[in-house]
Amino acid sequence: MKRSLAIIFSMVLVFSLLPTVYGAAPTAKENYYSVLFTTESIPKDFEQQVKSLGGKIAYSVPEIGFVQVKAPATAFTKLKGFAGVSAASPSITWDLPKSQRIEEGVKTTTTTKGKKDTATTTAAASLWGKQWDIKRITNNGESYKLGTGSHDVVVGIIDTGIDRDHPDLVKNLLPGSKNFVPPGGFRDTEANETGDPNKFDDVHGHGSHVAGSIAGKGAMLGVAPDTGIRSYRVFGTSSAESAWIFEAMIAAADDGVDVLSMSLGGFDVIGQIFSVDPATGEKTNLGSDIADFKAYKRVVNYVTKKGSLIVAAAGNDGINATNKSGVTDFLNKEYGGDGLYFVGAGFEVPGTLPGVISVSATGPKDVLANYSNYGPGFIDIAAVGGDARLYDRYASEGRFSEYLAQRLFETEFNLSASEDGGWYWSIGTSMATPKVSATAALLIDKYGKMSPDKLEDLLYKKGVDPVTGTEQAYFGNGNLNAYNALR
Repeated sequence: MKRSLAIIFSMVLVFSLLPTVYGAAPTAKENYYSVLFTTESIPKDFEQQVKSLGGKIAYSVPEIGFVQVKAPATAFTKLKGFAGVSAASPSITWDLPKSQRIEEGVKTTTTTKGKKDTATTTAAASLWGKQWDIKRITNNGESYKLGTGSHDVVVGIIDTGIDRDHPDLVKNLLPGSKNFVPPGGFRDTEANETGDPNKFDDVHGHGSHVAGSIAGKGAMLGVAPDTGIRSYRVFGTSSAESAWIFEAMIAAADDGVDVLSMSLGGFDVIGQIFSVDPATGEKTNLGSDIADFKAYKRVVNYVTKKGSLIVAAAGNDGINATNKSGVTDFLNKEYGGDGLYFVGAGFEVPGTLPGVISVSATGPKDVLANYSNYGPGFIDIAAVGGDARLYDRYASEGRFSEYLAQRLFETEFNLSASEDGGWYWSIGTSMATPKVSATAALLIDKYGKMSPDKLEDLLYKKGVDPVTGTEQAYFGNGNLNAYNALR
């Protein structure tokens, strides 16, 4: 966990899947703005002030004094100047990635369907033989003999929702899951989104996959197959707003969730971001006073003070995230074609924020995954998330059909639950993160409730195969080991 870091400019945030795909960064034309107040409350007259500019409040997070405003671009300067405003900037959006997934065509059922929960045994899980990643973390299932968790401990999954009827997930899905996607979805582009808080069903698959790695119990097994889980949906099929993520994190903490599992990641820049309108050539300085990032810090503080540990993905860009100029060069390469360029030092978020555990991904034999971000002082812990070396090689050689026919993905991808009652294979720091979250939950179940700081320290002390020296840049305190955690 990072103890201190001053970051000024917040950039694009995305899910951590392979391949990494970044969404559009804020430009001068955008008419959605994030506003953070100096106090953790919203002034009573602010809504009327916004209306006077021809705008409206699109979303608010009163717990931290944050609102998102929809207003004409000409109103932005006046918006920043309102009394009580600490920071205002174009809103950052979070984009779903164009993720690689390979469907598992096997049709199977759980042997415990319709029966009371029984002791967790690998023999009862028909897909156990394919779960090389979970085998590694549980010492081939030996950790299940020491502990499988309980519903006294809850992991909150900030993600795309969950398949509430999935036979491998339903046993551990506790009441209280919520949806934070408002009516109309992302900027009124998703007509199917009604804003119903009970509509937390997964339409993407990412959230269900994460949930299976944590608490799957049926045809597949998670790291903690008797631990309680709760879903906090912040995505539909399109982009999401930072405000939705913030409110979901706060709600999870208020619900008493013990661990927040966040397979999310992105970058901040200390410096300036510029945009050039491709039609007019007009150059705009997007500034360095970003409300979203400052609000994110407030949310993390809120959550940790409530007693919830935050675990987040380190990202899938294959870069040294502590090389500040290198990160900035990476961003310029990614966004140069969009008329954006950056001056300053780049940082990955939320992993660099105080109060967040940053997770890198490993493939077979505990080798750093070829897509995983890394960096000394940035990575806190490593966990199995799968690799893409064979995938990339066969694809580059034009032999991808062979890769699929020989099912080589079974040797490097991770299998988990899908959004439609089945299973699929995927890789990423998104797949590593929930395994760390699950192991933290197992520690709470064994040793009792404790502060996030103490839980983190216990995780590094008992729940890893430790590493030293230069390996810490890739694996932090070590490689996740749930069996060690429970011994």
